[in-house]
Amino acid sequence: MFPPFFAVAQSHSATPWRSLFNGKDLNGWDTFLRPSQAAANQKTIGLNQDPHQVFRVENGMLRISGQDWGGIFTEESFANYHLRFQVKFGGKKWAPRENAVADGGLLFHCSPPYDFGSTCWMRSVEMQIQETDIGDYHNVGAGIPIMQFSKAQDGEVPVDQYDPLAPLQLTSNRVYRSGNFESASQDWTRAELVARGGDAVFIVNGFVVNRLFNIYRSDLNQQTTRGQIQFQSEGAEHYLKNIEVRLIDFHPKGVPKLVANKQEVVMGENESQILEIVNQGSEVELIAVELIGKELEQWDVKLPTFPLTLKKGGKLSLPISVKAGSRSGNYVKLRLETVLGPLSDFEVAFKVK
Repeated sequence: MFPPFFAVAQSHSATPWRSLFNGKDLNGWDTFLRPSQAAANQKTIGLNQDPHQVFRVENGMLRISGQDWGGIFTEESFANYHLRFQVKFGGKKWAPRENAVADGGLLFHCSPPYDFGSTCWMRSVEMQIQETDIGDYHNVGAGIPIMQFSKAQDGEVPVDQYDPLAPLQLTSNRVYRSGNFESASQDWTRAELVARGGDAVFIVNGFVVNRLFNIYRSDLNQQTTRGQIQFQSEGAEHYLKNIEVRLIDFHPKGVPKLVANKQEVVMGENESQILEIVNQGSEVELIAVELIGKELEQWDVKLPTFPLTLKKGGKLSLPISVKAGSRSGNYVKLRLETVLGPLSDFEVAFKVK
């Protein structure tokens, strides 16, 4: 069983979506920039000054060139919200990161000064937007969270990786996402943030990949629960679209009861099955699934478009297959996510023959 702070599910969980980017101009947003470390002129560019058009609207999308370092951030502050957007990387990179993977970032719970992090980003928490690493956690000074993570390897480098079966630990270090669920290169990846009090959940293409609890600033003796939203420019061209937010309603209505047609799915590589899930209780809105275990990318789970509302009697079908070359004996669990946390009393196990 999971710890009691994983909340029960609910219906009517959020208000309607509201667009933060109109696709025409940067109304509602401010910018702050400095030259990259490779630029000859190191004088700070500053607030709402963008001589190289780092932030520009192109064909209804927000283009971030990456040439200068800094961010574009909302004029408005937010608390208790569900944010979603789509991102894809372009081909342009800038020194000193011209040979590195394309990088950006979503900063949330942002507060001045504008030059707190690397002299160009606000005090904040980061959901990494970097090729193959979307969903990593970074600390940019907004507070230290409690997280669940275990030791893993990034090539030859030992790292901390999100692991919901690990004990809770206080950390200011980078915590890697549980798995890589990004779209293919040049395709759009859908990324989401659920910011709930001092907690946060990172979602990539419908999969939960990281989870933070009790983001806390010891210098203020309080949780960090609100702030502006900022997207980074960090040396790589990338595009954003469909940036939307909705507020979270903390008043559950009824108790859902989701039941799967099997508690364990056992398959060999290149085999496939369909997991059928029926709601026998009150209406519930699902926003994601979470795979728990190791080598998560060995499983191919076809997801519907979230958020998805299941009324009583409603059904959800998830086609599942095992990719070629998967390790025999690999064992993971699947659970369902709502804006108030994982759905209680539901989990299905997957095993490779």
